Amino acid sequence: MTAPVRILGLDFFQGTVSEAVQAAANGGLVVAPSGPGLATLPDDATYLNALVAADICLLDSGLLATLWEAKHGRKLDRISGYLFLVELLKLPELAAPNASFWVAPNAKAATRTREWLAKERGIIVPPEAWHIAPQYDAQKVHDTALLNLVQKYRPRFIFIGVGGGPQEKLGAWLKSQLDYRPVILCTGAAIAFLTGEQAPIPAWADRARLGWLLRCLHDPRRFIPRYWQARKLVSLFRRWGEQRPASKS
Repeated sequence: MTAPVRILGLDFFQGTVSEAVQAAANGGLVVAPSGPGLATLPDDATYLNALVAADICLLDSGLLATLWEAKHGRKLDRISGYLFLVELLKLPELAAPNASFWVAPNAKAATRTREWLAKERGIIVPPEAWHIAPQYDAQKVHDTALLNLVQKYRPRFIFIGVGGGPQEKLGAWLKSQLDYRPVILCTGAAIAFLTGEQAPIPAWADRARLGWLLRCLHDPRRFIPRYWQARKLVSLFRRWGEQRPASKS
């Protein structure tokens, strides 16, 4: 593990996937912002502040990694949220009773994830350790019902998979409200790749930074417009480099 690299005001973790998991296991907020999400930084100060509040920020965006490497002439340790989650789910601690709590976007995703965890990883997550996320406000992402449940069960691992943007804001808020230090993981759709809810991404495709392409081929109407927005990341990086972008709001 080496010192983080600062890009757009964010300190991105540098090291192996195993080292990232070991560091995360100590507790704190873990985020893996995507390229389309990072492209919104000047327009969404709340999102930027949530990323800054993270204890571990993974360099998930292949585009941002490539832009930095082209400028500086050396490779970065890019760790996607997907590969991080695959490695983290190997931890034996997750098999312990009440070890984890999951926030899902809907009941169907919760059921599918619960069944996959039990069958493929031997991780039994009881029904009371699930929370279906409501429709969050774009800026004020608070969830008192979730907070009360987490305070009651006090899990060591909290998995938030409600999509980039809201989940990081929710994770940062939850971290600020809790009276203990769990691992709060904001890895977006990573679990959906494993359960088959979204297009599976082979390890080679992730290493080649082609996960975005497979998602676009699998569901073009949904993902082509989203990843088209990531083009803004090019001019954003050229202007700000390692500095935190100024907010337009």
